[in-house]
Amino acid sequence: MAEKKYYVVWAGKTPGIYSSWPEAQKQISGFKGAKFRSFKSWSEAEKAFKDPDSVAPIEKDKKPMYYVVWRGWNPGIYTDWNEALKQITGAEKPIYKTFGSKELAEKAFEEGPEKYKDGSFKKTRDLTAEEKKRIGDPIELSLCVDAACNGKGDFEYQGVWTFNQEKPVFLVGPYQKGSNNIGEFLALVHALAFLNGHKDEKMKQMPIYSDSKIAMEWLRAGRCRTKQQPGPDVLKLIARAEQWLNTHRWQNPILKWETKAWGEIPADFGRK
Repeated sequence: MAEKKYYVVWAGKTPGIYSSWPEAQKQISGFKGAKFRSFKSWSEAEKAFKDPDSVAPIEKDKKPMYYVVWRGWNPGIYTDWNEALKQITGAEKPIYKTFGSKELAEKAFEEGPEKYKDGSFKKTRDLTAEEKKRIGDPIELSLCVDAACNGKGDFEYQGVWTFNQEKPVFLVGPYQKGSNNIGEFLALVHALAFLNGHKDEKMKQMPIYSDSKIAMEWLRAGRCRTKQQPGPDVLKLIARAEQWLNTHRWQNPILKWETKAWGEIPADFGRK
């Protein structure tokens, strides 16, 4: 038998204490900024409703991170940032990197920093055998695209070769009054136009990686479905991109970059 719970709704259609989840759910469904919490007893719920400040916040499990120190006082893999910091503070030209995946951290420490020094691997995580098999490795002969946007809507985008990021294949912007999704969409169209402008047929079949599901959906739809109100210059870029999509055919596979397995996409601007 399920344990009885009581639900406090501080902010909802009708704030109060409810003895069933369906009743409480009615109060918060569709209510912007709803605040609620479950309790094991009526007395706990009543106290919490009267004095919200007395309720301790729920502590979320923090994802473990792995700090690889290739060059420092004591090279190794550390799970505590303060310990890793001791190894690099005052050391001559320390080399280190943060990983979300223990397995990838161990692999990186063994292989050395060369393959890992430029990217970000904080979002990686350990994968199941089934996930590894499904995801595999990124295709070496491919092009990656990404965009960066600040809070004011200033954005830029770029494309780089997946395994040679020394110099961008193209770098566009910054433009004003846009969004990150717009930049990601324009980057994909730019990559398609760039590759299909070559005479070499292999370029016309080269995969393109993006880490934006939204931009990939817009590309499949053939238009930029932004709800933003872009500035005149950005509107011209969007119109040109949509015209290209509507007047050209392409064979390049558009693939999702698997950040959790491979780290940040090589075209990332590194501003997170």
